[in-house]
Amino acid sequence: MLTPIDIFALVAVMLVGLPHGAFDGAIAFFLGVGRSAMRMTGFLVGYSLLAGLYVWFWYLAPMPALAGFLLLSIIHFGSGDIQPLIPGPSAWAGRALKMGRIFAHGGVVGIVLPSLHPQEVAMLYAVLTGGDAGPIMAITAWLFPVWLAVYIIYLLVCVNIKALRGAVLEIAILCGIAAFLSPLAGFAVYFCLVHSRRHFLVIWTAMQAMLSRQTILVTGFVLTVITWAGAGAAFYLQADLAAVSASDAALRTVFVLLAALTVPHMILVDSIFRPVYEKRAIS
Repeated sequence: MLTPIDIFALVAVMLVGLPHGAFDGAIAFFLGVGRSAMRMTGFLVGYSLLAGLYVWFWYLAPMPALAGFLLLSIIHFGSGDIQPLIPGPSAWAGRALKMGRIFAHGGVVGIVLPSLHPQEVAMLYAVLTGGDAGPIMAITAWLFPVWLAVYIIYLLVCVNIKALRGAVLEIAILCGIAAFLSPLAGFAVYFCLVHSRRHFLVIWTAMQAMLSRQTILVTGFVLTVITWAGAGAAFYLQADLAAVSASDAALRTVFVLLAALTVPHMILVDSIFRPVYEKRAIS
């Protein structure tokens, strides 16, 4: 059973966190997709198809789908949290520093949080997969000392690079919050107040150079409503069929939808938009 705090956390993820991806429509306009109705329709269809395929994959093989979602989350969250970019003394050192920072930041949710609350998270994973989450928890337990070693190296690096000290401190604060709160509440704090807020600010700043505020807000609003409608339908179908309890249906709805939207969101943001943004940030 979910506690009132857990339910509040899920609502926050739905109302505050999840809509941050709705600005992918504005990114599509920014990249030139919105120049014609046909291109925009193709983008929306392709985006929805990718999300739908992941939902299908989840219900065919929930355990691999959850593992894939956690991996994607580490990469996506970490990639969004490593600003400012710090070039290394060489190309190799720069890539190693970037990969280490992505792992350190992204691992807070995917590795540290489950390691701090193994029993609670195992129960949540079991609800999401409908089975034993032991294999995923075992991998998480193995990765935790690896994450800790990377974070210690991160601490040592920031001694000589002042620009990284804020990021290292942010990780420490988030780990403290994750230890104090329940897993769902800790995730909601990170997802809503750190990841979504940072993503929105970056997108808002970048988009205003090319698009009107009205276009940004309208595309965001439309995709947000579509997302909420899909979530409502998914929850209703699960609860109406009495396949699971209302709380389990809510948990599955939020995280399966989040996983499904992460796939096209990552392709658009991390593979297409962010490389352009990073080059501008370094130059």
